[in-house]
Amino acid sequence: MLTMLLELALLAASGWGLSHAVRCYALKAQVVDIPGERSSHSQVTPRGGGLAIVICAAFYAIYLAVQTPSLMAWLLAIFLPASLLGLFSFIDDHRPLSRRLRMLVHMACAALFLYLLPNASNLQLGPYSIAINSFWALPFSLIAISWLINLYNFMDGIDGIAATEAISLLLGLQVIITANGAGFDQILMGLAAIISGFLFINWAPAKIFMGDIGSCFLGLALAAVACYCSVYYQISLWSAIILLATFIYDASWTLLYRILSKQAWNEPHRSHSYQILSRRWESHNKVVCAMLAINILWLLPLAIVAAYFPAWGAIIFAAACVPLATIGHSLKAGHKSQL
Repeated sequence: MLTMLLELALLAASGWGLSHAVRCYALKAQVVDIPGERSSHSQVTPRGGGLAIVICAAFYAIYLAVQTPSLMAWLLAIFLPASLLGLFSFIDDHRPLSRRLRMLVHMACAALFLYLLPNASNLQLGPYSIAINSFWALPFSLIAISWLINLYNFMDGIDGIAATEAISLLLGLQVIITANGAGFDQILMGLAAIISGFLFINWAPAKIFMGDIGSCFLGLALAAVACYCSVYYQISLWSAIILLATFIYDASWTLLYRILSKQAWNEPHRSHSYQILSRRWESHNKVVCAMLAINILWLLPLAIVAAYFPAWGAIIFAAACVPLATIGHSLKAGHKSQL
């Protein structure tokens, strides 16, 4: 236990230290976000801090592969496609690329993950074992994973929110694993520690933003981790979906409303529920803490229930979204009036 705690502390320190190094680079290279009409920030801030997460995660994956060769296939599936996507997104952070090219790369990295996914036929969705990379399921799997990548990018709009959500998912899955009698999982805990190190300088007022490299990396890595827990620990995929419900609902409903109301849905905006709240409360920290409270007090218990009663996973997810829908409706998320 002491060895693992020291390992986690070292990972957190590495994430923190490398984030500072990336910040110095971003300032020197003028890789910065300049506040605009649709921005939730008021100060010029360097971006691309997610590079620290990607580098630390890659080295940690190599370390784990040497220490635990039996995890090699999973480490490749989780970290290789996500790291490749992150590095592509780092280019996008420097020189914005076309939406079409971004989408093609997102799909390609999602396809690479599905190709590398070990024991794919044992993935648990409710009471069923499904092969998400089979001929019939492949199109749906590619769309679902690509959407998670994009929604994670959409939801990275205020200080600390994307990193906090990632840590919530990772530690939430660890709680379920522990409740099932297993010990600490090195992949989950190590990645959470790395992200925690970054969060120290991404917490409001942020000294650096995650950038596309961080949000896209996390979107794919978290999808991969959810599949890993489903196959390796036989945890229903619904549990991970429930733990991500705040992001999934806010991003999905806001986009759907903008499409149905014939807005320019693919243009920058600030009408997500979390963005509206950050303006009303005049605080990023309060919004992130409120989301964290929802994750711990509402979504985590429901995710545990879904793990024990997988046949009810879809219904439990729907129930989990009820208060989120109430919040979104009251805030008029997606409405033109909130732009």
